[in-house]
Amino acid sequence: MRTVTIIFKSLYSCQHQCGFCHVLYVPRSTSYMSTEAVQRTFDAIEARFAGCRVDLDMSGGEFALRRDAVELMRYLRTKKIHFSSLVLDTMAVPLADEALARELGALFTKVNVSVHAPDPLVHAQVSASKTDFNDLKAGLIHLFRYFPAVFTNTSINRYNHDRLRDIARFVLKARSASGRETPLFCAYYLPVYRHYGEAVAENQRRLQGADNADFLPHGSLLGEVREELARTRALLELHGASAQLRDFNYPACVYHRVTGDLPEHAYGLPNFMNDSYFTDYTHPIDEEWSLEEVYPSMYDRVKDEACASCIAEPTCPGITREWRRRGYEPVPVEEAAYAAGFPERLINRTLHGTFFDPIRISALVDALPIDWAELGRSFFEHLARGEELRSARVRIAALSPAERARGLIAHLEARGGPGEVALAAAIAEELAALARLAQQARPAARAGRTTGATGAAPPPRSAPGPAQRRLPLLG
Repeated sequence: MRTVTIIFKSLYSCQHQCGFCHVLYVPRSTSYMSTEAVQRTFDAIEARFAGCRVDLDMSGGEFALRRDAVELMRYLRTKKIHFSSLVLDTMAVPLADEALARELGALFTKVNVSVHAPDPLVHAQVSASKTDFNDLKAGLIHLFRYFPAVFTNTSINRYNHDRLRDIARFVLKARSASGRETPLFCAYYLPVYRHYGEAVAENQRRLQGADNADFLPHGSLLGEVREELARTRALLELHGASAQLRDFNYPACVYHRVTGDLPEHAYGLPNFMNDSYFTDYTHPIDEEWSLEEVYPSMYDRVKDEACASCIAEPTCPGITREWRRRGYEPVPVEEAAYAAGFPERLINRTLHGTFFDPIRISALVDALPIDWAELGRSFFEHLARGEELRSARVRIAALSPAERARGLIAHLEARGGPGEVALAAAIAEELAALARLAQQARPAARAGRTTGATGAAPPPRSAPGPAQRRLPLLG
């Protein structure tokens, strides 16, 4: 069961200069991959990853600024690639051009759009640009009108940490203005402290030594951030949208203080940073980079005495020294809260590792008469086999996504309810489809090896990418 996630950067150009962005200060004049080189990369993806689901994220910079953007996507659509999703990363401003939005919307399965501001003042502060806020508004409307699904990406920073509900209202208003009830998923993140050096070619083009710590809301404000995010989630849920804090290797206690939940890595499950495959215009597709290797988030981490008593300590990466200087204090996670959250994360991850597509999972989950909280608890107990919490964590973390999926099938069939039986059948059908895909690709893979397609395949991915569906009734 393999899903290869590729974050593909064919340029770094962007009209914004958001201070927390990983492409800040990259010279725009040297940031383009040629049309022919991009097409050759698509050819290589088709040949190399036959038999895999491919989650391809056209990122940057701003892909929509390429004059050949539509031409390239039309070419990509001629390739025999089994897409789990085909994503456009954008800051929406170029999509104020309705014709461009219409053409690109027909070629992607979803769009991941950065929305960090609810008004022109905050927009200017965050983006450090002179782009017109009305273009952002128009572009966002067009995304809802022409793309199959919209995922928003919002940095929680010192300019907007108390305006998250206003940003949500701005997004919801744009969806309403589009005239469509386009599926909406909202992701949030605290600016990840990164120190950029010369480890990879992209970072050699950056302003060396830059970091984004100044954009963090102070640690003393985390209680207010938590209340604001909780109210924002409640608002979005009223409109059928989910909201999650992304897991960028945050200290488990900080994540918990902001959301009341715990990140996947707290339970030993892989997160977005370490199971994505990355390429950009300086890297041939046969080089392999995790997102963590290219944009390190683990720089200068420490653990205090307080961490020793935390239930999440063995899997938590610790806290950055710079965050400590900005008032982020380690607060051990209570074992009861940790245990309560484990079943939700386990079943959520198992479903996403199987189906990958949060839109599909949403439809499946909403249609089935299942007590998700009870299912999560019983599935955890099934895998834990009576072991105490820490030992159970080690056991469960050692299971592959496919092993967890097969374990869930057996557990659902044993429970025997109509919703459980239907879910077991859907999981089994997906596993069988993936097996057929891999089987059909074997002759092509052997041929590829004889014609120079070399290199080990990147590790399988079990995480859902930029946004996750928050399963109902699970907390």
